[in-house]
Amino acid sequence: MRELFYSVTSLEELFSKLDKIDVTPPVVEVGIWDALGRVLVEDFKSPVDVPHFRRAARDGYAVVAKDTFSAGEVNPVSLKVVGEVKAGDEQTPEVRDKTCVRVATGALIPEGADAVVMVEYTVEREGYVNVYKAVTPGENIVEAGRDIRKGEVLIRGGRVLSPQDVGAIAATGVGKVRVYGKLRVAVASTGDELIKLGDELRLGKIYDVNSVTLVNAIRASGGEPVYIGVLRDNKEMLVRALREALATCDVVVFSGGTSKGPGDAVPSALRELGPLDFMVHGLAMKPGKPTVVASYRGKPVFMLPGYPTSALLTYYVIVDPYIRKWSRLPPREGMKVKARAGVRIFSEEGRLEFKPVILRKEDDLKVYPTPTGSEAITTLSSSHGYIEIKANRSFIEQGEEVTVRLFRPIWEIDDFREETP
Repeated sequence: MRELFYSVTSLEELFSKLDKIDVTPPVVEVGIWDALGRVLVEDFKSPVDVPHFRRAARDGYAVVAKDTFSAGEVNPVSLKVVGEVKAGDEQTPEVRDKTCVRVATGALIPEGADAVVMVEYTVEREGYVNVYKAVTPGENIVEAGRDIRKGEVLIRGGRVLSPQDVGAIAATGVGKVRVYGKLRVAVASTGDELIKLGDELRLGKIYDVNSVTLVNAIRASGGEPVYIGVLRDNKEMLVRALREALATCDVVVFSGGTSKGPGDAVPSALRELGPLDFMVHGLAMKPGKPTVVASYRGKPVFMLPGYPTSALLTYYVIVDPYIRKWSRLPPREGMKVKARAGVRIFSEEGRLEFKPVILRKEDDLKVYPTPTGSEAITTLSSSHGYIEIKANRSFIEQGEEVTVRLFRPIWEIDDFREETP
């Protein structure tokens, strides 16, 4: 006889339990070539001044500033050119009174010089240069440490490293940084009807979609997916796979086989593992009601529904925040927009619902329910995001403002890309 979901758990209760399962990854050292998107463990302090030498801010002539004070367009000052310094040169001539050195942008400032006259205000002939504009001490010179001072906190710990951040670190000569490691997340799909991509498609069989979507979703969440494979609805096989996953990974995410029926072997396999804390077998949300969440020796096991839309939406709602939290990554709060319901959007009262939606640009930004169900593969690929409908609501009224949680940044959505000439 099929066991029914007489009791379901609220999201608030589940999140409260998950908060107690700490899977903070170890600190690792990575090269800055691979540091993009990683979370810096501690404040990064520059070991050097940047630049670490005085350098020319413009092409021109390094001079003693007081030698140019009488220069003007009618009465230029004539200085003897005693050498040239290019960017990258390590040796320079010395600048004395009434002399100068030709310099390129970024070049080392010669000893004795305290300013640079821009080449636009000079004319050079036969070893001398006429200067037509006075300069003041320090003009057109970048002093050592002007950009970054030695010992300065350049990047605060906890920041997700951007291309600009790793560039700033590179400017100090540091090639490795300490970051939080990535959580290893085991992924598998269960079901006798599933076959691997590339296998012959036979009657009664379908390709394993969930593993592909979940692996990529885990990468987007900052985790390191470990693909276990397609598993049959066989308790012994599932127990072996679960033991392997728990031995090698920090988090387990399986899909399928979670309903309370005789053909769903995952809950039974979980019980074979030993000391296990079942936090959830039935969530008070739609989709995702048959979700199983358990804890085994300090590691969380998420068993998501088998329907692709249900699996991925449930992942976004409960697994993505968990992986981000313990990876020290920020939540997906920036992936939201406000829109108004273009039609009345119905929901099943008594259960929190996450409904896939489509955005349209009309007189203002409008949102419409995606016209397919949780069993359809294309529901999420054709959706732009999802909205949350509270359990005490049976519909969202037309024109009512809602928050849309986006699957991707709005500028990546085809209908919202700016036209380019």
